[in-house]
Amino acid sequence: MKKDFWLSIACFILVIVIDQLSKQWGLSSDSLHFNEGIAFGLYKDSPLLLRIITLCSMFGFLFFIYMVLNYLLSSKLIVLKFGMGFMAGGIAGNVIDKMVRGKTIDFIPLPLPTEQTIIFNIADVFQWVGVILIAWKILTADKEIWFPDNQRGKYLVHPREQIKFSLKFGAIAFCVSFLLGIFCFTFMRTTLVTAGSKSVDEMMAMFSIAYISLTLTFSLIVFLVGLVISHKTAGPLYAFELYVEDLLNGNMRTLSLREGDNYKHLEKVADDLKQHFEK
Repeated sequence: MKKDFWLSIACFILVIVIDQLSKQWGLSSDSLHFNEGIAFGLYKDSPLLLRIITLCSMFGFLFFIYMVLNYLLSSKLIVLKFGMGFMAGGIAGNVIDKMVRGKTIDFIPLPLPTEQTIIFNIADVFQWVGVILIAWKILTADKEIWFPDNQRGKYLVHPREQIKFSLKFGAIAFCVSFLLGIFCFTFMRTTLVTAGSKSVDEMMAMFSIAYISLTLTFSLIVFLVGLVISHKTAGPLYAFELYVEDLLNGNMRTLSLREGDNYKHLEKVADDLKQHFEK
């Protein structure tokens, strides 16, 4: 795994640690405020269970996308990866509050000219820093992000094998999500029945529809990610095949694989083959 990948993960973890430590101090602050909504106090009147499930599900998708992009993006975009780590860590800090306390701890006041005051926390600060870094790199390094110089012309170089790999990838994600769904459904229903909650069947029906939709969407995303990841293996093999064909046809060129490709040792194998043919 690349060094920049782990540096971004370190930023993610560091943000969470700093945020949670600051909130322990903030509990004794005179400007302490509890935000029971999802963001900026939104949906604070909705059921607590619905808010927590919605927020955690949204963060789960965000964290998955963060990990995938952190793995796939070029090492040259390390500032962008730091920005993603800051933003994801800030969101995670507030999600932890919702999971543990059912509300977010805000304690930093910001007076406005309208005589109103916005109260936020360290996690919010890191989120905005992350957004600024991400926006800056998207505007200044758009070519490296969308059209890198070492990009291949197509991703499906071995369509059958890549699609087969991606289907397996998506099937594993679907099965894991399905098993977790059974556990969550059983746990929630038992908890609601034990607590004597009304309209249990209606709530569980809503939960089932939402969970199935999320599972199918997640499986599709994993399938598409599998196509991209499979290209890191299929691409070098495809390039090596073309290289061998060129050698057989007398074209003594050099094999250069793309950044992030697997089987980088094929460059040395290709060089040895070239020297052998030249002799």
